[in-house]
Amino acid sequence: MDYKYDSGIELLLAHMNIEDIINAAETLYQLEEEEGGSSFEEEGLSQEEMDENEEAGDSAGPGTQQKDYVDGGVRYGTVTDLLSFVNLLSSMQAAALQQLPEEMGVLLNKKYMCVKNGRYQINMDVLLFPWKLTYKNHGCGLVPKGSFGKVHLAQDTTTRKRMACKLIPMENFKAADVEFQARFRHENIAELYGALLFDQSVHLFMEAGEGGSVLEKLDSCGPMREFEIIWVTKQVLRGLEYLHSHNVIHHDIKPSNIVLMSDKAVLVDFGLTVQMTEDVYTPRDLRGTEMYMSPELVLCRGHDTKTDIYSLGTTIIHMQTGSPPWVRRYPRTAYPSYLYIIHKQAPPLEDIAEDCSLVMRSFLERALERNPALRSSASELLKDEAINPSRDDQPRCWSLDSALEEVTNTMLRQQSQHHDTIQGKERGVEVSLLLAVDDEILSLSNMPSLLCRIFSVL
Repeated sequence: MDYKYDSGIELLLAHMNIEDIINAAETLYQLEEEEGGSSFEEEGLSQEEMDENEEAGDSAGPGTQQKDYVDGGVRYGTVTDLLSFVNLLSSMQAAALQQLPEEMGVLLNKKYMCVKNGRYQINMDVLLFPWKLTYKNHGCGLVPKGSFGKVHLAQDTTTRKRMACKLIPMENFKAADVEFQARFRHENIAELYGALLFDQSVHLFMEAGEGGSVLEKLDSCGPMREFEIIWVTKQVLRGLEYLHSHNVIHHDIKPSNIVLMSDKAVLVDFGLTVQMTEDVYTPRDLRGTEMYMSPELVLCRGHDTKTDIYSLGTTIIHMQTGSPPWVRRYPRTAYPSYLYIIHKQAPPLEDIAEDCSLVMRSFLERALERNPALRSSASELLKDEAINPSRDDQPRCWSLDSALEEVTNTMLRQQSQHHDTIQGKERGVEVSLLLAVDDEILSLSNMPSLLCRIFSVL
């Protein structure tokens, strides 16, 4: 989709980074504000007005909500409001979609996204930039992509908050693209900020990963070191543990769906996600990406949350080697599909990196166990020795949180040593006092001399 700010953007690539472009855009909007004689703050709603609008939306009935959507406009709402909106969109016929207003949607986040008079305009209230501008390695030509969407970097012009914006054409949009990300909140699941219909595409605004996806890191920097893999694996397992505790299967764990932030990694792309109502989920279609699929998923006879664990194992192999499992040994040109190979030869233990540590190899064998009944769960793997190494074994296997904790512990030790030193001095005083008492107490005639000695020690 073309936006007016895309014009000539490639020309700036060699001379400007994303910071320069955003700063230039901010200057432009400041000039427009001065010429127009109005500011964003004057046009925007106050916090009290936002709260009143949300309360009014909550008290309105379903019929009123649907009428509001059809009449157009963007408003703040709850998760229930957002799900009602996306369900309405996904159930509409193509002819009805053509009659919809230019812009409509529900936003969950008042802090980062500023709705002005029922509008949240693309290229006015929020700017979109090609995501590849945020990466140094432009030669790879990568742009993060979801199931049927293209991801942009977005910035709210009022709050200056940077977000990820996934664009999904209406013909490819499903309510599942939004449902699970809106319903389930966890620090290792990318937070959804809102959904907006604009120019026949659904714009999903969510938490942005400043570090890009794991796939982009691999393509830019090559295979990851084991301490990096351990950190990412632990973050993903925490997210999977949360999802699996609610009987939710992600169905597409792979490097491109793991996004890196300064202090955590998050899961994205929930378009294939399902929530089991029974012990086993039997799909009507194949879900996932071939090279990362589990053997039971390939058979389509039923599977459970353990299929995500297998996919995580294959993802670790990709992080170790820089290539997905199977690909090096079986180029796609020689085989039309990896499904047959997975069915016959899984797990791909031969693709594990040669320099893989013994504990990590053991971890992978547990995660890639062919029999899902014997395969370890996310909760069990979180306790595994491989991702909980001692400081001596993995001295650099620290996240930002671990580094801060180490600094804090060092400061506490120094304070303790300082306290011990002071206490040592105090004990020295006590010893001096005792010695003085021992020497002098028997003679009251020496009391003045004793007091003088005590004060001299103090």
